[in-house]
Amino acid sequence: MGRHLILTVHGIGEQKPGETVDQVVGAATTWVDGNRRPPVEIDRQMIELAESNFDGSSRNAKLFKVNLRKVSKPNDNRDQALFAEVFWADRSPAPKGTFRTVLDLVWVVLALGYLAMDNVEQTHRRSGIDPSQPDGRNTRTAQIVHLFTWVFFGAVATLNTYLLIGAAAVMVDLLPGGIADGTAVLFSLLLLLYVVGAAFGAKRWNTARTYLQRVFWRGMTVMGFALAAALVVGPLGIGLWGCMGAPPGVEGTCGSALGQFVALQVFVLAIFWALLIFMTALMYVMSLAKLDVGKKLTEHRRIYPSVCAGMLVFWMFFISGLWLGFKQLVATVPGLSASQLQTLFESHLEGSIETLSAAFAAIVILAIVGTGLFGGRRLGKDNLHTKNSLLSRAILNRLTQWVFLAAAVTLTLMVAREIAIAYGFDPVCASNPPSGNSEPDCNLIGKALNALANAQGMIGLVVLGAVTLLYRMSNFVAAGLGVARDIVTYAIRDKCALRQSLESRRDNYPDRHAIDERFYRTLYYALDIFPADHITVISHSQGTVIATQMLADERVQRRIDNRPVTLITMGAPVTHIYQRYFPEMFTVNPNRLHAAWFNIFRQDDFVGTRIEGGLIDETRNIPVQPGGHTGYFTDYQVWKVLTGDDIGFDLFHPKRHG
Repeated sequence: MGRHLILTVHGIGEQKPGETVDQVVGAATTWVDGNRRPPVEIDRQMIELAESNFDGSSRNAKLFKVNLRKVSKPNDNRDQALFAEVFWADRSPAPKGTFRTVLDLVWVVLALGYLAMDNVEQTHRRSGIDPSQPDGRNTRTAQIVHLFTWVFFGAVATLNTYLLIGAAAVMVDLLPGGIADGTAVLFSLLLLLYVVGAAFGAKRWNTARTYLQRVFWRGMTVMGFALAAALVVGPLGIGLWGCMGAPPGVEGTCGSALGQFVALQVFVLAIFWALLIFMTALMYVMSLAKLDVGKKLTEHRRIYPSVCAGMLVFWMFFISGLWLGFKQLVATVPGLSASQLQTLFESHLEGSIETLSAAFAAIVILAIVGTGLFGGRRLGKDNLHTKNSLLSRAILNRLTQWVFLAAAVTLTLMVAREIAIAYGFDPVCASNPPSGNSEPDCNLIGKALNALANAQGMIGLVVLGAVTLLYRMSNFVAAGLGVARDIVTYAIRDKCALRQSLESRRDNYPDRHAIDERFYRTLYYALDIFPADHITVISHSQGTVIATQMLADERVQRRIDNRPVTLITMGAPVTHIYQRYFPEMFTVNPNRLHAAWFNIFRQDDFVGTRIEGGLIDETRNIPVQPGGHTGYFTDYQVWKVLTGDDIGFDLFHPKRHG
């Protein structure tokens, strides 16, 4: 008599409840190479379980669907198999509609900061303190990365939000004449919007769901009140500052009162943007410090500078595209084309996105690198896992990290030059051009920077076109964002926790904790209703990370109670991504899994590959023919390996491994 429990753990994507378990059941009951499968009956069940017990922390239980499929022979219940699905795709649902997709795109770019914080904390340690103890990871470098995210969320993102709100308010000049004085109405409306924004931010100060969301709303509060104060004492209000009182370097301070106020906001935004760029350059320097993460099983790398540089590049690209699109809309709508808003765009937009050319160049180079990488992987897809890492690794490829390094250097040079020019000195070009030549005498760096600046107009049109294309392909973009969103979701933290102990930091990831709880509660319920004598865990992609983490959990091991376990990972990023870049949280000790671990991967899989570092015997790293990253659960070659002599998967009597 055999009683076999099979847990399925899906990877990233937009799976529906029951989809993965049905795929596995369908493939497991299909003949392989003519080997007859016995006829079976399948009993379909579904129950909704809670992610946590009622403890008063929340009013309502958060439920998730557990789909179960009990398989047995007709009229014979002596042998049974129970398939149970660990479903978690609903923790990061895809946005619906164009507007939500745009917001999701911006959110994913900003949320990459979570990955930067995790990487810097887990690859730097404070001298003289055990890294598992409080302050053990509270290093200067980690503080700079945290400050970077605070400035990005709490200043740059909030200022862009208020500028967008202000742009909408400026449309007050479309009101029919005689209804109200335009300046008075505009002043009142702006003041109201800033105060309401600040008040709403204050309401969300401590109640926003995640750490960086709270940083954003706190920034909305501080920035809202600061803008309201500047509005009251500025040229639109009582006039304590204006043409003579505005900060030096603000363009257009002798224009209209509204123009002076907008110029101040653009100037402040430029200061914060320059600060982000200089901090990124500093991160690259500090990442060269000795790598001291202990004796781990694989090589580890610091990617936080590249992540932060990527945030700068993608933010500038997408936000510039949105502003350029807004400008184009204003220019084509009757009544707006000759409005104050159009005048403001003409005066201030180009200066506020002057680093767009560098961001665009980085995007173009990334596209070229990506195309070359894709072509090289297609041509050399056979045994790709044995080739140089510049070709075999697609995600976090070293070439892309070099592109982000070049982008960070270029952005730093551009901002440093602008600062020098503001003080009357151009470090890369002579102040007086040679006689008979209208072009300034510049060195190589100056010529390159001038070329980027001169291409700004053309680049703006291309970016506008690219963003318009994304707008028209919002469903495709939303699906593509799923990969990044699922990865970021697993890294979202509740608090800063930089100064806390390792144990406290492990508990600081609400979505990760909820997903892990789903694994545990699915297993717990399945063993409650089905006294299995063997357990097989079949996982794919991100699901392999969940499975390896949870099988090492003491609660899970107590529930398994020494039953034999077979762990199947497919397309696994366990070691070459998670353990490599986040070693403190994701280094796997195979002895704690108490499972026979087999890893199946396609030779050209761009996410998952071999399990490195000797965690499993090399004969249990099993490559199959190329086929990409998706579709493992119904792949003929995968099931040929699963049902082969080495693994010995069987519906009712799986092979037991020593």
